[in-house]
Amino acid sequence: MNKQTAVAVAMVLVLAACGDDSGGIGIASTTTTTTTTVAATTTTASPTTTAASTTTTVAPTTTTLAPTTTTEPPSVLLSDEGIQAGDTWVYFGYDDDDAVTAVSAVLGAPTHDSGWTDPFGAYGVCPAPEVRGVHWDGLVLLFTRADTDFWTGGVDHFFAFTFTSIPPDLETTQGLALGDTIADLEAIYGGADLFIDESPFDPSAAIWSYDAASWTGMYGFASSQNPDGVIQSINGGRGCGE
Repeated sequence: MNKQTAVAVAMVLVLAACGDDSGGIGIASTTTTTTTTVAATTTTASPTTTAASTTTTVAPTTTTLAPTTTTEPPSVLLSDEGIQAGDTWVYFGYDDDDAVTAVSAVLGAPTHDSGWTDPFGAYGVCPAPEVRGVHWDGLVLLFTRADTDFWTGGVDHFFAFTFTSIPPDLETTQGLALGDTIADLEAIYGGADLFIDESPFDPSAAIWSYDAASWTGMYGFASSQNPDGVIQSINGGRGCGE
């Protein structure tokens, strides 16, 4: 038997031994493990761009309001028919004590009360038999017991006022005040009812009257008859003579 034949016989014997169920030396089984390598997928997210926050600073708006000045009208107003004292109309003929109470309610207590006194004295020549003057500094209310167009004799009542100096700081119902001018007087009360003439006591000065009648009206003195003449007094009612 040559060498090649001997090798072939030997391989047959080995194969036969592997198929023998009686046990013997067999050929080790070889398990082949297949490894599949998956390439890693790398996802690169696009960078997120965050918009820069915008901060808007609004300058504070400052509104400066001009101060509101409210000028209250005087609490006592003078007229050719009486006095408006707060909410009370003190007309010529009004009871004396009630008139004093009404004016005191807005101007305070009187600075002087003459009481009932002789009609020929401090207030001039007043209607008899008696006169009473109640003062609030430059404002004087005069009361009488005489027979007038307002009341019959024996009844105490308001019949005149004089206003010659400040305080109190008063004006008429139409806005005329001490210190105003003849031009102001004419602008406010001009017309047929206004009369301006030279003063009987001083020709360089003036006397004026408005709505003059026996017992009613307003009148007073001014520094002159010229437009810039200054109003020096505002009186109302009948008044007392000199």
